[in-house]
Amino acid sequence: MTRPPHLTFLAELAKARVDYVVIGLMGLNHYAATAGDVFHTEDVDVLISPQPSHLRRACAALAKAGYALQSNGEPVVGVDALLARRILEHRAVVRGSHPHGLRVDLVLEARPFSYAQWKKGRREFRADRVRIKCAGKEMI
Repeated sequence: MTRPPHLTFLAELAKARVDYVVIGLMGLNHYAATAGDVFHTEDVDVLISPQPSHLRRACAALAKAGYALQSNGEPVVGVDALLARRILEHRAVVRGSHPHGLRVDLVLEARPFSYAQWKKGRREFRADRVRIKCAGKEMI
């Protein structure tokens, strides 16, 4: 069985040393005690450390995992330092679409918490030998 694209992306994030936290329902699903406790979701929300270098590496990891990137409805190809700064300034979401996988949204802020608060409460899980850093259950 092949690895789901979103797990390939998360493995690439680890290789690229991107600081991140999975938030939203996908993050919450890692805390599920049984299959009946899992929520259906259409995407994986990944909160990225709001730094240009992390955003650039996260976008490269997403592309490497086979995702097509867009932001504000426009295609994104090759995020350089200038584009990364602009995306950060506007706190825009970078969305990755894959023909065989869940959509991935790279987000740069998730209120009411700061990135440092999300990171402090995170917990690590494993799926298909991929380490996944999820937000704390109580924060989601």
